[in-house]
Amino acid sequence: MTTLIYQPERDCVNSLGIPVDNLTLESAVERIVRMARTRDGRARLVSTLNVDFLVNSLGTALTRPRHPELLEVLRSSDMVTADGFPIVWLSRLLGRPLAGRVCGSDLVPALGERCAREGLSIFLLGGGEGVAAAAGKILEERYPGLRIAGTAAPFVRTTGAGLDTALEDDEALLERIHSSNADILLVGLGNPKQELWFNRNRQQLHTPVSIGVGGTFEFITGNVKRAPEIWQRLNLEWVYRMIQDPARLWKRYTKGLFKLAGLAAPVLATRVAEAFTRGHTAPVPATLPWRQLWSSREQSIALLTLPRYPSASYLALINHEVSKKQQAGELRILDFSRVKRIRLDSQQEYFNLAGLLQSQRGQLQLMGLSPCVRQQLTAARLMDLLEGEAGDALTRLTQRPNSCESFSCQSYSLDDATLVMISGRVTREALRDIGFVECLLDGVRDRSCILDFRNVDLLESSGIAELMPLLKAGAEGTGAMYLSGVGYRIQQMLRMAEIETSATIINDRDLLALITPEQKND
Repeated sequence: MTTLIYQPERDCVNSLGIPVDNLTLESAVERIVRMARTRDGRARLVSTLNVDFLVNSLGTALTRPRHPELLEVLRSSDMVTADGFPIVWLSRLLGRPLAGRVCGSDLVPALGERCAREGLSIFLLGGGEGVAAAAGKILEERYPGLRIAGTAAPFVRTTGAGLDTALEDDEALLERIHSSNADILLVGLGNPKQELWFNRNRQQLHTPVSIGVGGTFEFITGNVKRAPEIWQRLNLEWVYRMIQDPARLWKRYTKGLFKLAGLAAPVLATRVAEAFTRGHTAPVPATLPWRQLWSSREQSIALLTLPRYPSASYLALINHEVSKKQQAGELRILDFSRVKRIRLDSQQEYFNLAGLLQSQRGQLQLMGLSPCVRQQLTAARLMDLLEGEAGDALTRLTQRPNSCESFSCQSYSLDDATLVMISGRVTREALRDIGFVECLLDGVRDRSCILDFRNVDLLESSGIAELMPLLKAGAEGTGAMYLSGVGYRIQQMLRMAEIETSATIINDRDLLALITPEQKND
């Protein structure tokens, strides 16, 4: 499900399953400028990660994310910066310290100054009425030569009853953004709205790079005051903000920090355990000891048994060799049966390995994970990424021009119902490409329809919006709408969308009763 790809050039730190780029403010600006100049038809996203992002996406369960789509967006971002200092603290506690904090309120002014010199333009989206326009004027005055391509402060829907019309509202907004020909889009809708809005429009966006900046426009206009410089240098800006607005922020910050402590506790335990095994990492060999298990003219199988304590360098060498183009019929197996501990400093290489598992599916397999190692990977929020076909289906948006490539459906006409088995990634584009809703809508009015989600990797909010007429159709006709094979992630996405539906969620026993009605009389 998660969109990862092998990126050896990207220096990241694992922040509980989300790769955070190890950047300074200057290097972050430099990379964004390069993105803005890359007009290849792909919309790139820069996310600014803070505690709210972590808590909103992960929740408190180790294997069940609170918001699957938000977690997917953060993991698939082209760049993730540490917006909140607790993220920097976490990296230090885990032994992989980030270079520093890169928050939206510092990033936007730095980008404004750089764009003024480089001739790049910026579009400001979000904020309250008139806030984006006021912030744009201030930036133009502060940085002579900067071109603000446009501003907009629409009411954007990502949840609730209005979700079914949100896609049409987006079309007019996208046209306005595209006509401005902006190089950089600053999205100040707040988390998670700004990430969900980008995700449902990433296939239509022409702007080279979008950046989620939260409430930065309010800082620029002075509606919300930033902490004095001394507070910022002491990394106590969050305390200053809480003093400014205690009624709203005290509970939010306290709750977020307690949840972060709970999420980080298992990984911190690993950090303590590493103190006793630090000297036992395996040396990096000149060549990896692959063992040829079987070979013929057209097929071959090679096995690599990893050492007990593989280091980051050892894993990087594996990823480098595995990333080389393979011949058809060649299977390479990574045997983890001897591995005793997953080192914290090697976790980024597991992100890269997950990307390779996806890109070389069927030709690269990971085997022999012990319960202890699986537990460590789960605590680090990496296990779901490495499960491959047995768990989440890893797909890469940058490798597929259309999201419908991973989507498929099969329908079966029964005596008094229609069973539709859907699989892959359910998005607006995928559903519209085959006219999914239109095909079923008329049938639902006079007969029952069963939508089965058991093979769905991710139900995006855009897909939910597209399905809403179908989900409500059962109440308007003589038929009924049933949802089967609904696992935790699907239920959670429906819950996050906050929509009312007449559809009934059924278990497998009820499904069998519906598709084999003769058994009712047994």
